[in-house]
Amino acid sequence: DNDGVITSREKCPASFAGSKVDNYGCGADIINKVRQELKVNFASNSAVVSKRYFGDIEALANFMKKHLDTEVVIEGHTSKLGSKSLNMRLSQERAQAVMNILVNNFGIATSRVSAVGYGFERILDDGNTKSAHAKNRRIVAELTSESTTKDMKWNIYSVDK
Repeated sequence: DNDGVITSREKCPASFAGSKVDNYGCGADIINKVRQELKVNFASNSAVVSKRYFGDIEALANFMKKHLDTEVVIEGHTSKLGSKSLNMRLSQERAQAVMNILVNNFGIATSRVSAVGYGFERILDDGNTKSAHAKNRRIVAELTSESTTKDMKWNIYSVDK
């Protein structure tokens, strides 16, 4: 099959010429990861999503509609100002607010979206300025996909495992 593996070793005769295969002519599975960034920031002590971010949230929803195997975790974050318990609650409310927009406004199934608040556990900017606090009051969207394909490039230096 022109994959560079001699016939007596071949266990996967359907591989393509130039495929990345092991010494038996079989390709490896690779996980296809898709990533879409969502940037939403909040006013101090607020979980209200500004209308100016709805276009970005809609873009994420459209991405998810195009990639039906994706799921998203909406992560809420806060600045260092205030108590730990207040910020944990506030960060969860922020993540939930974005999740609700995805579900209620843009039709993404609740089974594909989850919300988690991190408070100030994952500070982006450790400074004590208005700018640093504004950067830390944010949402991060982490998308995952479980689709796999065969790696299709062959490396002549592959060895038996």
